[in-house]
Amino acid sequence: MKDHEQLGREIVSAVDEKNIIPYEKWIVSFSHSRKNNIKISYREFFAQGFYEAYDIVMTFAEKQNVDVRWFKEKRNCGGSISNYKITKLESFCTYCNRKFNHADPIPCNHANCYSIFCSRECLDDHVMLLHRLHRSKT
Repeated sequence: MKDHEQLGREIVSAVDEKNIIPYEKWIVSFSHSRKNNIKISYREFFAQGFYEAYDIVMTFAEKQNVDVRWFKEKRNCGGSISNYKITKLESFCTYCNRKFNHADPIPCNHANCYSIFCSRECLDDHVMLLHRLHRSKT
């Protein structure tokens, strides 16, 4: 009986694949002014559509007290911006695993290490624990 009942059942996925909105890479341009000095920065992030991208951008702008100049999908930005390596809107520190977005990430300078850090202190701790210990063992 069980085999017959199972054959009659239709397998339905929990997610309707026709309605899935893919994640797109977006670019946002911010301006931040301090005493007649305007700094313009670009950041990239992933979002599933315009409204999610808008929410991410406005939340970030409010937290960081910056003005949004524009944001759009990276594929619609043209070759001039698409060819540059742009900092992520929010990154995770490899050492302390905290989310940060206050500054450009600090990369590790060792060969074949692609770690990024939120502070010089995290970088120094990473180098001492990972790279110096590996050198002393070999």
